[in-house]
Amino acid sequence: MKYGFILPSVEVLILNLINANLCFKRKYSIFKTVTVLCGFTALFFLPLFLLPKETFSGNGELSLLGFIYIIPLKFLYDEKAEMLLLGMCMSWTYTMGIMSVSIQTVSLFGFLYYDLFLIITETILFTATFFPFKKHMIPQYFYILRSTHIVKKTQLTYLKINIYCNFFLLMILHFIFLKSEEHLLQIAALIIFLASNYLFYYIVYEVINSSAKIHELKKTVSSDALTGLGNRTQAIKDIRSLIEENQVFSVIFLDLDRFKLINDRYGHDIGDRYLIHFGKVFSDELKNNGKLYRYGGDEFVAIYYGVLTEEAADLISRCKNWDKDAPCDFNQVSAGFVVCEPPYTEKDPDNILKYADNKMYKNKEKRQNGGG
Repeated sequence: MKYGFILPSVEVLILNLINANLCFKRKYSIFKTVTVLCGFTALFFLPLFLLPKETFSGNGELSLLGFIYIIPLKFLYDEKAEMLLLGMCMSWTYTMGIMSVSIQTVSLFGFLYYDLFLIITETILFTATFFPFKKHMIPQYFYILRSTHIVKKTQLTYLKINIYCNFFLLMILHFIFLKSEEHLLQIAALIIFLASNYLFYYIVYEVINSSAKIHELKKTVSSDALTGLGNRTQAIKDIRSLIEENQVFSVIFLDLDRFKLINDRYGHDIGDRYLIHFGKVFSDELKNNGKLYRYGGDEFVAIYYGVLTEEAADLISRCKNWDKDAPCDFNQVSAGFVVCEPPYTEKDPDNILKYADNKMYKNKEKRQNGGG
């Protein structure tokens, strides 16, 4: 077959384009995507395939020209250019690795029909490895790259540099091995490189996945499931941090007045919505000056950054914006607060909360007895 020498390169190109479709979100139909890619290939690469074999050997020497595919990929897929490059490096490390192993294997054993046995060997290796690559490598790889909420920015930068280094290291090995005498150790080196590359990403994936689970567990432990606010544990932790930083702050203890009547009159579903709505409205009243926590039941705790006055506490606790999207009328809230400033007379968060709680009940009794 006159142009049989180009078939391994064509197979690598097709696999890379299939991987791109698996990795990235298409903007258009599969028909339009394939049509554009075929047209681009015909325009830029078919002339290369028509050159004499001495000019274009089909052994991957011109593989770096494939980077030009970022132009149609940016048009066809909804991804940033950097993500496209990283995806291409991952895919080409795999496909060029298989191609390089195939070339070294066929060259080592000196098959008579080199071009035929090269495409057969390469196809066998792709058949054996593509589905595991698709099922495991692609999802794990992009899970790592998209875990920006877990991985620090500097760590992600180092990881991206490593991805580029791995790709170019494979290219260098491929070019060196093409120019040197074939040896079984070269095949072993390529296989070990590809295996270690996969193991590296698998380990990174497992570490990040475990970190994500720990992050979710911490979030569950420190937040209230109903309102989404921080819970008592988180409030104590934040109070302790403010004390360690020698900050001036106030702790407000809140109790929703006659909350039982809400449940009795409207049902527990409305009662839950009442709690959620209170959390939203009170948090909005605090704005950037503090943070609200659900202490338990119908009790809440707020941390106010700075010295809180009676007038400010009264204004905040009125929840003046209650009526918007409210599940029912507002029954007021009883509040008591303590100001904490260095040097602290009390450094135990539990005791600080107890003092604020006692003040809240004194204020509640005073109001019930007609004192305000």
